[in-house]
Amino acid sequence: MKARKKRSLANTRFRPGTSGACESQLWLFTGPPGIQQDDHVPEMQWVAAESLDAALAYLRKRHDDFMIREVRFQGMIPLLSGSPLD
Repeated sequence: MKARKKRSLANTRFRPGTSGACESQLWLFTGPPGIQQDDHVPEMQWVAAESLDAALAYLRKRHDDFMIREVRFQGMIPLLSGSPLD
């Protein structure tokens, strides 16, 4: 039987956490309230990434015009084995 190659950690987005399962940090980015008077709900973007730096890089790549007013760490997300993100 062939031994399975170990994947390099440099090539994965999510790394094993304290439980041994892969984990990701969940960040909530909040923008300023809407321009119209009836729209008081700020725009929000949820990002799961390995770090705040990675989340900011993703947000800037996907939503380059998004103005960040607040950033909150929401928690760690364990990814189950067999998950499409694993």
